[in-house]
Amino acid sequence: MQLEFSLRDETELEHDLATLTGSPLRLMITDNSRTVMSVAPDPVFGGVRVRLHHMFLDADPEVVRAVAAWVKRPKSRSGAPVIDAYIRENRHRMRRKARRVTTVQARGVHHDLRKLFDEVNGAHFGNTITAAITWGKRGNGARRRQRTIRFGSYTVDDNLIRLHPVLDQSFVPAYFVRYIVFHEMLHAHLGIEESETGRRRIHTREFARIERAYPDYARACAWEANAANIRKLLKK
Repeated sequence: MQLEFSLRDETELEHDLATLTGSPLRLMITDNSRTVMSVAPDPVFGGVRVRLHHMFLDADPEVVRAVAAWVKRPKSRSGAPVIDAYIRENRHRMRRKARRVTTVQARGVHHDLRKLFDEVNGAHFGNTITAAITWGKRGNGARRRQRTIRFGSYTVDDNLIRLHPVLDQSFVPAYFVRYIVFHEMLHAHLGIEESETGRRRIHTREFARIERAYPDYARACAWEANAANIRKLLKK
């Protein structure tokens, strides 16, 4: 039995990339086989946020330099041959999952999620969020007795945001739906962190800080805190 040991950890690779690019940089290591590399500007701390598949922890200096060149100029193809060859050589390390076919339905009766997504993406994320967005499927009558509602979700592997269909009602204000869209887009932006013990952290301090700065945060929370609104949603 042969055990695999990474040449470096996430902190060391982040330091190497920051040094090579000469820019503030935050790195997240993922197990996402559909998008093995992504980079996006982060206006919060003035640098870039990079996500790499864990195979890059074992990359040699030539590959790391190629990744750094790509981080500096994502549209440049200068380092592409080196990176592409490395990914081909390590394709066996990529998780294979049965692909789920999802029907995307963003236009509702009262709220158009695509329109809200585009507004939020431009105003708060510099048009860097690439996730698809859709209304979720309506449940059957057996779920009518639930006392809580999960308004939205973001699935990393599918890069998909879903909103609960009960929000597509005339009495639900657009600012509240827009806030839920922002909340899920923020998950897509920040990703999921893991502690040293391997515990996944979704609502981190950074997440809470950014969310509280959202212009309609207080108004949206007040609407959600109104028990009459929740009761009305649960009747749907």
